[in-house]
Amino acid sequence: MSLGSALQLIETLAVVIGVAFGLMQLRQLRHQREVQAGLELLAPLQTPEVAEALLTIHGLPDDLTGDELRKRLGAQYKSVMATLGLLESLGPIVARGHVPIDMYAEFYRGPTVLCWRKFKRYIEEERQRGWSSLFEWLQWLAERMEERAPAIGELPAYKRYSNWKSSSDYYHPTASAEAD
Repeated sequence: MSLGSALQLIETLAVVIGVAFGLMQLRQLRHQREVQAGLELLAPLQTPEVAEALLTIHGLPDDLTGDELRKRLGAQYKSVMATLGLLESLGPIVARGHVPIDMYAEFYRGPTVLCWRKFKRYIEEERQRGWSSLFEWLQWLAERMEERAPAIGELPAYKRYSNWKSSSDYYHPTASAEAD
């Protein structure tokens, strides 16, 4: 092998190693971005007001009309609608991929489906009255969460992760669904 060929081989190896390193860095950056997005996603919905609103929503019967909702909620109507608005605002962020849908599902699958179930009739009534886009992203998220239910399963986290010892024991629903 000539000196020129050896130098060319070294140069090629350096480029390949550089590209591999760059790809690893990009993957690590993506993971860091997902973690940061998850933390930011958690913040606005983890307030005492939202917790109270979700408990109020949970206590409502399904299929109430708009008038029935307003009567039952009284002074809490505004805080409950604000909570629905927060979930609504997360829809485009998830749809654009800024927050992975897996992460959203882990944090808010239950509250999203609950809110849609409790307010579906009211939302549909308001859409009939002309506000066709009312809580469109809440509906979209709820439908995505309902589609994911078989992949995620109904097993609560305390049971699903009962043998958890480290992050390597963490079950990623889409990872196993994609492997099937």
